[in-house]
Amino acid sequence: MKVPVRVENATIEFPVYQGGTGPSYFCLGVRKSGSTMLHRIMNFLANRNHINVVDVPSTFFRNGFTVAHWQALDLEPLLAPANCYIGFRTFPDTIAQTEAYRDGLKVFMFRDPRDALVSQYYSDAYSHDLPKQDSEGHELFLKKREEAQQADIDAWVLEKVGGIRKTLMSYKDALSDPKCLVLRYEDYVFQKRRMIMKIMNHFGWTTEPGRINKLLAEVDVMPEGEDKSRFVRKVIPGDHNAKLKNETVRRLNKKLAEVMELYDYY
Repeated sequence: MKVPVRVENATIEFPVYQGGTGPSYFCLGVRKSGSTMLHRIMNFLANRNHINVVDVPSTFFRNGFTVAHWQALDLEPLLAPANCYIGFRTFPDTIAQTEAYRDGLKVFMFRDPRDALVSQYYSDAYSHDLPKQDSEGHELFLKKREEAQQADIDAWVLEKVGGIRKTLMSYKDALSDPKCLVLRYEDYVFQKRRMIMKIMNHFGWTTEPGRINKLLAEVDVMPEGEDKSRFVRKVIPGDHNAKLKNETVRRLNKKLAEVMELYDYY
């Protein structure tokens, strides 16, 4: 059934399966940290296991609303057993307060925040899709794009580091949640079949080997060369060392010290 959510002067409908049993499923990520790949994998596997998929953030984004909009809403009416909720690139604070989230099965992927910042710079400046035309979100994103294109990458990452630090710290509890499968991007970017198998085992899902091969053909993208205008620009870990000045990396390390200790980066 369609569940309506009111935001400002708009009503957005979400397809939520009612009458299911068992847990809800949640796909959690961090921007520019393999999140699009992870959400595609989850969407594919959920569909093959007859699990309805609800992409909360992307639905708001397509309708011109930002993370701040949906984070301020009561979204508990969207949560029902046997639905898979994907698209999160920031910790869903209000959703995390619900019983459905606490009892749900989750997967969370993170990446070296220094590489994520570099990737976010190129995404904001050149490749990220824009929200709905004539919306507040569209105008905000155009402003972000202009600012990134005019900025020096070293100055830009130092200005934005607080955001990714906050995001990663907000996911702290997920690291010790027994219902959450925690995936380090660097461990799986070149071993996606292994990652898919771990996800299926965690959620109790299955699919035929041929289906997995089809999924890998969609998500195992390795660009031959770097193209800043492409969404998948460069997947090799450690890109911050090539793109940033040594002094910038040193300053990032200092600002991210607590995060890097928590997530075991050096």
